Amino acid sequence: MPEATVPGDESSVSEVASAPVKIGAPEEVGAPGTFEAPMAFGVPETPADPSAVSGGRNTRRRTLFVTGWLASALAVGAGAGFGILAATGSGSSKVDLGKTPGWAAPSAPGATPTPAVTAGVRSNGTHYGSLQAFLLPVPDGYKPGPDEGELGGDGPMRPDQADSVLTVLFSTMANADVSGVQRAVQAGHMSGGAVRTYANEAGTLDLSFTVLQLDPALSAQSTSDFTRIVKQSKYYRPGPTVAGHTGAVCLLPTTHETGVLDSITCLDTIGDTLAIARAEGLVPLDSGAVTDMFGRQLDLLKYGLKDGQKA
Repeated sequence: MPEATVPGDESSVSEVASAPVKIGAPEEVGAPGTFEAPMAFGVPETPADPSAVSGGRNTRRRTLFVTGWLASALAVGAGAGFGILAATGSGSSKVDLGKTPGWAAPSAPGATPTPAVTAGVRSNGTHYGSLQAFLLPVPDGYKPGPDEGELGGDGPMRPDQADSVLTVLFSTMANADVSGVQRAVQAGHMSGGAVRTYANEAGTLDLSFTVLQLDPALSAQSTSDFTRIVKQSKYYRPGPTVAGHTGAVCLLPTTHETGVLDSITCLDTIGDTLAIARAEGLVPLDSGAVTDMFGRQLDLLKYGLKDGQKA
């Protein structure tokens, strides 16, 4: 492609394409010649009506989930009605870090692309770079899911957004318990986080992963308090285990939320990061699919995503 020229200037304006995210071993901090570029994610806008996020203890996501199933069941008759997620709409598409709307060009011949963003796991288990880079890519058989509160279906999280996100995730717990998990995260001095949602192609399961990065010196106590409050909630009963992750806790509701839906919540801590999985689906809930995906999410937080690896 010919090089673009600026009128009145014979010099060429070279265009360099952004390279994709690479998650690998961390570089030594301050090593000569290294540079860690900042993540260029947008910040979600705050809804004009905050009550749309946390008011009434019931989430928009759950309401649409049930509404979609009922509408489908009425349309095709009893005994059918899968496609419950069609009414929810999909969340934000996966972020493509290698493309910027309105501007993209191939690298100059012979040029070596420079990574735009780096993220990885340090030897002490802490993470650097955007946590959104550590979220499990949408695997085969799934697509981007519905919005999870104000963050949409795929986005970073600021510390001041944690309370509303936790209210959505644990809306069925007593108010005192929700306040308790919010205080636990606040005590851990959360520095950032991210959310990604998934929906299976069959339309029978919604799943979200939420990751919260805490102060390494405070994360152990903070996440311990968080897990204790959730486990002691009268709303939950013990659930399945997560293969390869003995510290993971999965919980099922004491009773089904409706006659046709069930849910599961899983928690674990990897280094300085608390990971939360929340899934809702048709009865019988495919808890095995949830724990399998959560295990892969925990592996990604623990080891990083190797070059060319697929979820």
